[in-house]
Amino acid sequence: MVGKFVCQTNVARSRRRQLLRVVTLIVVTTTIGTVWSTAQAKPAKPMPGDPAPEAPKSLKSVKVPLPKDLDKYIKDKKSAILLGKAFFWDMQVGSDGKTACASCHFHAGVDNRTRNTVAPRGEEFRGANEDLVASDFPFHRLANPNKKAGPDNPVVFDTSEVVGSQGVVKKNFRSIVRFVPIDLGTHVADPVFQVNGINVRQVTGRNAPTVINAVFNDRNFWDGRANHFFNGVNPFGEMDPDARVWKADKSGKLTKVKILLENASLASQAVGPPNNGVEMAWDGRTFPDLGRKLLSLRPLALQRVHSKDSVLGKEVSVFGRGLKTGYGDLIKESFHPEWWKSTQITPEGDTLMEANFALYWGLSVMMYESTLVSDEAPFDRFAEGDKKALSDKAKLGLELFLNQGKCINCHSGPEFTGATVSQLRSDKKDSDETLIEFMAMQRGDAFYDSGFYNIGVRPTAEDLGLGGRHPEFGPFALSRRVQEGLKPNLNGQKVNIAPGDRIAVDGAFKTPTMRNVELTGPFMHNGGMRTLTEVVQFYARRADFFEENIQDLDPDVDGIEEVRDDAAKVEAIVEFLKSLTDERVRFRKAPFDHPELVVPNGHSKFFAGQALDNNVVIPAVGKDGGNAIQPFENVVK
Repeated sequence: MVGKFVCQTNVARSRRRQLLRVVTLIVVTTTIGTVWSTAQAKPAKPMPGDPAPEAPKSLKSVKVPLPKDLDKYIKDKKSAILLGKAFFWDMQVGSDGKTACASCHFHAGVDNRTRNTVAPRGEEFRGANEDLVASDFPFHRLANPNKKAGPDNPVVFDTSEVVGSQGVVKKNFRSIVRFVPIDLGTHVADPVFQVNGINVRQVTGRNAPTVINAVFNDRNFWDGRANHFFNGVNPFGEMDPDARVWKADKSGKLTKVKILLENASLASQAVGPPNNGVEMAWDGRTFPDLGRKLLSLRPLALQRVHSKDSVLGKEVSVFGRGLKTGYGDLIKESFHPEWWKSTQITPEGDTLMEANFALYWGLSVMMYESTLVSDEAPFDRFAEGDKKALSDKAKLGLELFLNQGKCINCHSGPEFTGATVSQLRSDKKDSDETLIEFMAMQRGDAFYDSGFYNIGVRPTAEDLGLGGRHPEFGPFALSRRVQEGLKPNLNGQKVNIAPGDRIAVDGAFKTPTMRNVELTGPFMHNGGMRTLTEVVQFYARRADFFEENIQDLDPDVDGIEEVRDDAAKVEAIVEFLKSLTDERVRFRKAPFDHPELVVPNGHSKFFAGQALDNNVVIPAVGKDGGNAIQPFENVVK
């Protein structure tokens, strides 16, 4: 549905690979600049007699990808997991003393809040602190959702708005105050997120992806800017040539060193939000600032921690709130001394532990999130041989998913996404997976980044996604980096892209996993769909912005004739998708248990020029879990 990776039995896949090899040969043996075909190529279709696509294996068959040289940094993996879980759930991390990483990822790894969660994308905006209701969805609405748009089926509603996650109130960072969880900040008038001139919490510009199973992704964030390689400093990995961390020799003398850990996009992702001026911090805060604050505070001091927490339980304080061991000691237990032990102060005035805080943060959060693997869904039992694990309706849905729907072309492999390490960086000699492919698009042929696709949910120009650029480090897309001579690491792949060659990455987004999708609404990068039925109807009728996005549009979003306007088949696909839900996620059983969390769900009152949070308490649960969490469609009614 959202990607373009097919199992190796799929002839369409092999044809595209053969085309790539021919193109590469042309580039190597000639000086012709343009290497893509000018023919109006359509995507290859399975032919009579071709073997049918095979159902993916259980997720248990996929090894969790982690850096090979992790032991150079982490001394004790269990301690690092504990540290990472504390970091992830600690509300003291936010400049407001209330915003944790988990504040946007507390519900099956996503965010299901319904008030003050809409952000503008362009000029359209309903205003801040508004409630989402069922009738708001989908954000692009046809008179008949089961048929293609046209004169006899007009668009009856459309908005470019986005359902994001609320972060912090807009302020500029001044300083931290040791032993105090709230930073000092300077008021900045917010022209967008305000009610009658009073600032309210800002909202992110995209819907929060799930952190569950995110460890399998080759790159993270919707636009892939969380690099496959972690540089210890920021999300941009090898893109940033100047990123350095501090290292101490045996005498404690400090030297700046360059590091790059492969298979570490989770670490790259983790260091993005904590000091982002919308998501978690007053604008201008740095990791040394955050380190100085947290090293003076008791972990999770504001939150209850369940005595049977699968990771944190042994460290719960006698008061039931927070942990008994401080962040400094947890860092010492987790990391080798050369990364934290020195009395020397850096030129910026930081201790080594403060200066390297991004390194500890990224690697320990990565270690914690690497445990969030949901490999016990009914589909996993089915893939392991239990044919009764799926209902007959779900089996029909699986057949449609694999064949007529071509969903497997995108959501392939046990991870149900082709944007993964196992599919893009395989060490197997017979693997033909590549990070950049040359493929027949809806019209013509183009290079593109495997696992990232423009599927026509919104007009390309509204959000370039993977087609975006960092102001210093250049394009996010690997294909554009090759074209501009920036030489990204392609896992040994050799590809030449001339200046005039066509690249289709604008408006492309990372293929999300379908696992636990029942619980991870709203859907798409803009959060514009409330139910799985709306999602399946979208693919069945064809891309909503088909002609507008044709230059970059994926070849498999031209509709599913066998499913279009067939309610029974739509329901069957939805039933199959629900079989990808791991009940441990639904009931928050280990490893998906967590501390207490207080999340603001918009603002209930305004007093003395301040917006008062409408607080929702998410209770702490231990390894045995708690009450079932509800799908977004049940929450928004």
